[in-house]
Amino acid sequence: MDPGARETWGDPPAPVLLIMPDSDARLDLARPLLGVAPAERLARAARVAGFAKVVLAPGTGSVSGADERATGEPIARPALVVYEGATVHPDLLRLMVQHPLDPDERFTLYDAVGRPTGLFTGALSSVPASMPISEELDWPDELGPESVARLVYAEDQPRVEQLVLRGEQVFDPGQSLWRRHLSLRLIRSLTNSGAPIAQLELLGLVLAVGAGGLALLGGWGTLVLAAASLLLGVEVSRLIPAVRALRGDAPGLARAAHTLVPDAVVRPFGHAALTAALTFVLVSETGRSGVAGLVLLGVGAAAVLLSLVQARTLLRRQGLVSLELPDSAELVERLGVRFPERYEVPLVIESSVLALALTGVTGLPWGVLVAAGIARLWRWFASPVGLPSGDDDGGAARS
Repeated sequence: MDPGARETWGDPPAPVLLIMPDSDARLDLARPLLGVAPAERLARAARVAGFAKVVLAPGTGSVSGADERATGEPIARPALVVYEGATVHPDLLRLMVQHPLDPDERFTLYDAVGRPTGLFTGALSSVPASMPISEELDWPDELGPESVARLVYAEDQPRVEQLVLRGEQVFDPGQSLWRRHLSLRLIRSLTNSGAPIAQLELLGLVLAVGAGGLALLGGWGTLVLAAASLLLGVEVSRLIPAVRALRGDAPGLARAAHTLVPDAVVRPFGHAALTAALTFVLVSETGRSGVAGLVLLGVGAAAVLLSLVQARTLLRRQGLVSLELPDSAELVERLGVRFPERYEVPLVIESSVLALALTGVTGLPWGVLVAAGIARLWRWFASPVGLPSGDDDGGAARS
């Protein structure tokens, strides 16, 4: 194109996002996917990237803050035209704003299975009756067909979810079996449940602390159920920040005021509850000497107290006493042990408690919890003299 042609056009304005209905879709595109409908999430990402406005073509579902226009109504701007079930990586949206096309240029975005998903054009005169088709976009570095996805059939959902998670940068399942088969399913259920975040926070706390009550019932089945409840409660609370981000809730300090149960305290509360219950079960067993029972009671009580002190420290946001658990992954790495990524286990303590509970021997999961409680002393014990434990190189964040 003649370099002077752009000067006659002038500096192009910010593009608009035009969302078109998808007659090929076999799913309800208004249903939440990871907490937000695809069109709503795409509109939000486009506004953040710098798009001027969001426009809906006739037949498209509602999107908050979008303009509805009839077929043939003028647009007269650069535009990204997409189907209602489309998902586009935020980096690609930002590049479209930063590097606009010439008015006579237009390129089609095909997804990883070769379906047209959208059209990026330097000048869209009016709302089209159907999706325009052109030559394929020459993808920039580090982006490609996997950077766009179109939700048409049920089998498209995993691919769309992966793109959303990669674009939001809040959760990366990678090759880990734990993340793919437990964490991702929990995130999908929690985000799509529609329950307020406060209810999800309370759910994690009830599951973790309720493990103690289950253990008091006695028996192999309730011991296993208690260990599973602890693991599930801690995992739910660990995923709350990702759920909050995927739903688009306020980040950082803005969300602190709306936090009912800080996710960081659920783990020590759960450990304290289950340790106390298992200590009671062990001490109450017949045939044990009084001295042995007294030792078990003292050790168990110390572990419970240390867990509760850590929870209190986190609740009060104090950094004077550091009682965080050492990072098990860091310890394993220092020992030179390498595990394949697919076998990575984020919650080593809770997983060990569940595995040992399957033996039916109460003392084994109790021993793991007691060891974890006593281990909370390590950071305080190893802190340099004169250096506040909570003000070092981010130890509190590594628990």
